[in-house]
Amino acid sequence: MNGLRNTEEMSKMKVRLLAMTFGFILAAGGAWAGPTPGGPDTDGDGVENAFDNCVLTPNANQTDTDHNACGDACTQDIACDSSGDTTVGTPDFLTLSMNFGMSVPVGTQGDCAPNGGDGVVGSPDFLLLGMNFGHTVGPSGITNAQCSGPPSCRCTPQ
Repeated sequence: MNGLRNTEEMSKMKVRLLAMTFGFILAAGGAWAGPTPGGPDTDGDGVENAFDNCVLTPNANQTDTDHNACGDACTQDIACDSSGDTTVGTPDFLTLSMNFGMSVPVGTQGDCAPNGGDGVVGSPDFLLLGMNFGHTVGPSGITNAQCSGPPSCRCTPQ
């Protein structure tokens, strides 16, 4: 009878050990869990939006030279973005046009060329805006939690 009891206790111990092991595996898996695989891939580059550092521009290699969570494919020159919407477009052209030939605070109201502006909105600003027109920064599917802060991760969801 003593042998039978030991066998029953051993079986119960094995079940408990398996249950604890399974629990640890689940807990460890949950700690590493991120976005669920199989999500949308808007730009069709093979990288899901939740992991994509440039959601609207295909960049399968996910190169991010300055490590700001904004892929190099989404980091374009936007020096003439006076509207602050991270895209050089019509609002910026209108701002520059309204202030053309005027003195303005350096780097504002259409003053963007070269090296941050000179305080006068003129032809160099117009030329740079023309070269930057349509440039944008972001968006990225990577969250700010993976960045050092919003200023360095300007193309991530806030």
